[in-house]
Amino acid sequence: MRLTICIIMLMVLFMTSGVNSFVGITWGRMQTQQLNPAMVVDLLLQNKIPSLRLMTSGYDIIEVFAATNISITITMGNSFMYQANRKDLAYNWVNERIKNPINKGVNIVELTVGSEPFSNTFLKKVSNYEVVNMLKLMRESLDAMDLGYVKTTTAHGMDVLKVSKFPSEADFRDDIKKEMLESLAEFNRTGAPFVLILFPIHFVKEILKYPMEFAFFDNNSGFTIEDGNVTYTNAVELMIDFVAWAIKKAGYPNMKIRIAQIGWPTDGYLHANVQNAERFHRGLLKFIVSQKGTPLKPGPMDIYLHSLCDENNFATMFGTFQRHWGIYRADGHPKYKIDFSLQGHDTYPTQAKGIVKMPNRWCIYNGDKSNLELVHRNYELACKAADCTRLEQGGSCDGLNFDSKMSYAWNVFFQKNKQEVKACDFDGLGRIVATNPSEKNCEFPIEILSYQDQKEQNGMKLRI
Repeated sequence: MRLTICIIMLMVLFMTSGVNSFVGITWGRMQTQQLNPAMVVDLLLQNKIPSLRLMTSGYDIIEVFAATNISITITMGNSFMYQANRKDLAYNWVNERIKNPINKGVNIVELTVGSEPFSNTFLKKVSNYEVVNMLKLMRESLDAMDLGYVKTTTAHGMDVLKVSKFPSEADFRDDIKKEMLESLAEFNRTGAPFVLILFPIHFVKEILKYPMEFAFFDNNSGFTIEDGNVTYTNAVELMIDFVAWAIKKAGYPNMKIRIAQIGWPTDGYLHANVQNAERFHRGLLKFIVSQKGTPLKPGPMDIYLHSLCDENNFATMFGTFQRHWGIYRADGHPKYKIDFSLQGHDTYPTQAKGIVKMPNRWCIYNGDKSNLELVHRNYELACKAADCTRLEQGGSCDGLNFDSKMSYAWNVFFQKNKQEVKACDFDGLGRIVATNPSEKNCEFPIEILSYQDQKEQNGMKLRI
């Protein structure tokens, strides 16, 4: 009996230590009112999230992670590679953004050079074909500073592949084949993983054009994909093996694949809602706990959930749903149940502490329709400056009537401008109220008192 108990305890210990080794989360800071970085540290520690992938270098806030033992991955964005495109500049960049924070106790473990630099879909307007040279340059600078343990890699999306029906048919696009092979050779030389960005909701709907049920691990449709003797019951395993096959054909069958971003948006897209996000993550985390991997890449898998909180300043040209990836709302409140401990608990994650909201005041449309051209002009101006993506087709506020739609736009502009009275004028068409105008499924937000940590230069906010 005692022997049986000991065996069970050892099995539990093995499973726990294995699955808890690498389920991290991403954090971007494109918000109007930002969470205090110290609150983010507290959120990570309270929820026992061991790893964080910053969507920037985090140069201005990274020291807050000192002595926390949280593993940090930083990102050099496609648009900022010019900052380090010479040997001397690269050395200075690494010294300031990696070595100095490490010397102060920050646990930086990886540098992602470029995010989807060869994209021909969402990020094609910020593509950067110099990424392979930059990757080598940054690697050289890190090695010169005895920081060989800090990995260097690049994050790629599914659009680096040709469109094909089965994973075994997968290969890299012809127009970037040379660059992808050079990247793989560099990853292999340095022992870095292939870092993959997965957005199943988009891939299933727009690329594969399969039933949306296939995006979920508890697929209730009965729809499957047969590839030889392999049966795929969900999109995530299928997507990973698409990439695994392309890497295998390039000559690197044993290269590790790490999921840098995977999640489910809650607004701004068909099927993007809180219920589906909770369901998707529940299935995803069960998959990670199982450690079964995929048919072509069996075993444990490292992932970063995307993302910590919504980013209402993220450019809408990349898709309106890109502002709604957060597991947390921008005010630090969790949207749905998710158990970061991987124990399968049906519970909400810890709420951010120390949040202070602005007063209970909203700006609404006063209903004056004597000059509808003026109303529409103010609506367009408000939505150009503030986040109206919930009003888009398929969004949670899509069904509002005319007056409520105008009120929603007035209010998000008002909140973005810190509830300044003049921000609710709209040529005399707005008025401030103390009664919450929210409607079913459509919340009229109140912003938080924020920690504004982005640098401003020549009137532009820089995400560095």
